[in-house]
Amino acid sequence: MEADIHVGHRERMRQRFLQEGGEGFQDHELLEMLLYYAVPRGDTNPLAHKMIQEFGSLPTLVEAEPIDISRLCGVGKNTAILISLQKELSRRCIQARWRDRPMLNSLSLAVEYCKSLMAYKNREFFYVVCLDNKRRVINTVQIAEGTVNSAAIHPRVVIEAALKLQASAVIFTHNHPGGSSKPTFEDIETTTKLGKLLYAIEVQLIDHIIVADSTTFSFLENKLLNREIMEGKL
Repeated sequence: MEADIHVGHRERMRQRFLQEGGEGFQDHELLEMLLYYAVPRGDTNPLAHKMIQEFGSLPTLVEAEPIDISRLCGVGKNTAILISLQKELSRRCIQARWRDRPMLNSLSLAVEYCKSLMAYKNREFFYVVCLDNKRRVINTVQIAEGTVNSAAIHPRVVIEAALKLQASAVIFTHNHPGGSSKPTFEDIETTTKLGKLLYAIEVQLIDHIIVADSTTFSFLENKLLNREIMEGKL
């Protein structure tokens, strides 16, 4: 009888998803359904709750390495891989939109592009987005990878990237995993210093966009870019 209840529950969940889509589902319910394809029988709801509780949130669980998922949640290799695959699939879908040298000629486009770079990153990264004179992306260069709360930025590396790619303008972006998108004093100081160095080689610093888990912060929008290192606006 217990197995019959579980089978009926699974079918009801599937039908609900087919009819309503996934937006009305809670995180644990979506994970519960995903686990159907790794756990062929039984109630996966308790396991879904346990896995999210172990990592603190669904995004943190999906970002984890399969070996850690398996070890901390007591699940097999196949289950751990199935969970971890979601990160890479989602990341590629997000980034596919930006594959063909997008034009970042508005703040909203720049923000969306920067968010795509930071998708599923649980450590701090700093990128320089190099643009041509039409604000089209030439290339995006990873400058630093840090811990959860720091990344070392070397000015020489930033300047070399801009010169090598013959950029007319650049956008800085970095993330604050698990924190606020509000810039720190060090963020502001580093941005000002790098902006002045870029200005000296006739490369415009358009913006510095900080990406947090659910918010973003634009230096341009919040008037934190000094006028002397700017030539125009997005």
